[in-house]
Amino acid sequence: MSKSRLAGPILAVLISVAFIVWMVSGASKEADTVITNAGTVKSLIPSVQVVTSISRQVQQSLAINGITEADRFVTIRSEATGKVLNVYKQDGDTVKAGEVIVRLDTQDLPARIRQVQAFLDQTRLEYEGAKKLRLQGLLNEAQLAASLTNLEQAKSQLASLTLQLDNFTIRASFAGRIENTHIELGSYIRQGDAIADVYDYSQLKFVGAVSEKDIQSLKLKQPATVELISGDTVGATVSYIGSVTNPATRTFQVELTVPKVGRFVSGVTSVASVELGLLQGHYISPALLFINEDGLMGLKTLDAAETVQFREISIIHSDPNGVWVEGLDNQADIIVVGQGFVTIGDVTNPVRVPFDADIAVGI
Repeated sequence: MSKSRLAGPILAVLISVAFIVWMVSGASKEADTVITNAGTVKSLIPSVQVVTSISRQVQQSLAINGITEADRFVTIRSEATGKVLNVYKQDGDTVKAGEVIVRLDTQDLPARIRQVQAFLDQTRLEYEGAKKLRLQGLLNEAQLAASLTNLEQAKSQLASLTLQLDNFTIRASFAGRIENTHIELGSYIRQGDAIADVYDYSQLKFVGAVSEKDIQSLKLKQPATVELISGDTVGATVSYIGSVTNPATRTFQVELTVPKVGRFVSGVTSVASVELGLLQGHYISPALLFINEDGLMGLKTLDAAETVQFREISIIHSDPNGVWVEGLDNQADIIVVGQGFVTIGDVTNPVRVPFDADIAVGI
């Protein structure tokens, strides 16, 4: 009976111990599950590489596409009619102001001038004699006036013929270079026919067009540079700003004066860059630029809570190695790797990359 009485309590103790062991085992597994789930949640936070970019001063400039032209250009035309007797200048020759280019056959014009000159001498003598006779009372006032009229008529005829004779000698209007001669020795030309084109290359003129948005930033005498077709870059200054827009393109004409260069280049495509002033900007790789759903251009950056933000930017200017942009703070955490895998508002696990001022961020 004593063994039977002891078996009941012992069995109860064993069942209690087993229950406690089972409870402890279950709690341990639940704790492991919680820890595992926490690790999984942490691993879902995306990692991105970030560079803390520091802004620097950069020269803002305006690029203008256009062409180079000679400072002056004129098509010289004949003011007389006749056969080309002499051609003194050909394409490519340089001329001085007033230098003879072509001479036409004057035909009988010199003889007519001699005749009128003789008539002028005669009428002058007649007028001088008429004045003396008038003083003596031998001529009336009307007769003296008629003598003066003949004299003035002779002077007018001589001046007209002398001008005609001068027109048979065709001269350069200003110093420059002959291009596109339109006549040949022995050809017959009429009044108004083109003789040759003369270009003044004492300095070049760059002619371009600027949009309505950019025209307000230009001022006369602003410094600029022009890249010529030869590859040379020369200094220039803004010399003319148009005030009337082109109705077809909504642009304004702008001219820059370029000092004399060694090569004559007129009518060729060139690019001018006008300096507008200094700005604070960041130098980045163009691959980092991002267009949001609203069509705005910007960058993906991180705020103090390491959350992805969109910052709208505008381009100051670009070069072959990167672009200068404005719109960011003086210091900005720019995402350089992984920006395609995060969206605005995502919390990130950033990996910091050192900032190198010598290269564009993101290169």
